[in-house]
Amino acid sequence: MRKRKTQSKITNLTCEKFSAKVQDSVLFENVNVSLNTGQFAVLYGPRGSGKSAFLRSFALLNQEVYPNIEYAGNVYFDGQSIFQMDEKEVRQIVTYLDTNFLESLDYLNFKELIRLVFGSSYKFKIEDHASELDNFGVLKALYKFEKTPLSSLYVLEKIGLLLFVSTLRQSSVLILDCLLDHLDDEHVESVTRVLKGLSEYKLIILATRTLKRFIGLGDVLIVMKNGQVKFYGDPKEYVLGV
Repeated sequence: MRKRKTQSKITNLTCEKFSAKVQDSVLFENVNVSLNTGQFAVLYGPRGSGKSAFLRSFALLNQEVYPNIEYAGNVYFDGQSIFQMDEKEVRQIVTYLDTNFLESLDYLNFKELIRLVFGSSYKFKIEDHASELDNFGVLKALYKFEKTPLSSLYVLEKIGLLLFVSTLRQSSVLILDCLLDHLDDEHVESVTRVLKGLSEYKLIILATRTLKRFIGLGDVLIVMKNGQVKFYGDPKEYVLGV
């Protein structure tokens, strides 16, 4: 079947009876959620709850982990099935980040990261983005400018750099898969201030295994356990029901 073209921007992400399995092992099943750009969604679940496999689906990344993955149901971007879209276009719409990205940065310098993400023809000058880099807490760390080795950055600075790059990509959906779980409370506060600003024009999905630290951030809360959604709705309703 020929894949249809799509817009590089979306306003809605909807899952309908969405399930995934690898042979006889169910990763997640029968997920029904609808999220919009401008929302901040918190996805909570313990290790092994299926949340990472669920989130990787939105960027068509699961095949790299599970070559034999099988899906049922569907995911729609503005009413169009992502499985009928070009993979490159899907990954322009969605930025997916997890803790593996922090380690992978250690092998690059700043210039190499920009080339890796945008290609060698992309024109980038730090001075043109100094204010933005400063807002993300990265500018002072770039002591060798474009040649700064990213291994010299602290975890907080690496996260700020990844968030900066995600704004350059202008993706509509930003997924942070447990990326903030290991930060201390002071650093979490500074990063979440930045995320709140980004959520004005993106859909942000923050996955975590420590709900108490992040439940106050979300407009929407999704709780997963054993591959199933146990709660989906207003975080205040979940708190009152616990």
